[in-house]
Amino acid sequence: MLETAIEAAYTAGKLLRQNFGTPPVVNEASLHDIKLELDVQAQKAITKAILADFPQHAILGEEGVSGPADAEVRWVIDPLDGTVNYFYGIPFYAVSIGAQQRVGDDWQTVAGAVYAPELDEMFAAERGGTPTLNGRPIRVSDRAELSEAIVGIGFFKSEDTIRRGLEAFQQLTRRARKMRLMGAAALDTVYVACGRFDGYIEYGIKLWDICAGQLILEQAGGHIDAEPGPEPYGFNVRMTNGKLRLDFDA
Repeated sequence: MLETAIEAAYTAGKLLRQNFGTPPVVNEASLHDIKLELDVQAQKAITKAILADFPQHAILGEEGVSGPADAEVRWVIDPLDGTVNYFYGIPFYAVSIGAQQRVGDDWQTVAGAVYAPELDEMFAAERGGTPTLNGRPIRVSDRAELSEAIVGIGFFKSEDTIRRGLEAFQQLTRRARKMRLMGAAALDTVYVACGRFDGYIEYGIKLWDICAGQLILEQAGGHIDAEPGPEPYGFNVRMTNGKLRLDFDA
């Protein structure tokens, strides 16, 4: 399944890169978010690639759900993570594809790929395997002191998640070496996995933003606290290299 995830991510990434920098078609816009026609087109391309190899599997994506409800495997897709960045011409965005296998009433991620088209960086992992960046093994950082750490943070769309995020930012910015607000959760997650960041937090983030990246981070030696939020497929997450402690109230 990992090979399919990688190839599908490359396919969607090629589409996004070809159109990057041109005025995109906006399907929907709100105060804190934008939905583009390219989101839809990229998910269709990913879905086509996956179902060509695994027609019996289901798709759970930011742009819609398809396939049998009783499928043993579902693919969790964010075809364009960092849509606002993309719309404004900021080259920090990604394609995120994770494959999850049914385990009783729950799901376990077994393969994942996160692709950054503008940097041509492919992060990938299988459960029980070695995570890679463009085929080379990656590992989390060894930094254990917050005063030496780079911590990424994201702000989801609701008033409550923004409030909690601001509280966390206020506490951490006084204690960490630097905070980073990059605008693409999938990349924040894999940046912890490869040691560029030492931690990442966000309240209300969606499953498709972090599904693939979480597996890559786990296989790279990282630690994840994920608390289900009030919205469907929403989570409050604190991710670290497994050595850093993000102990604060927010």
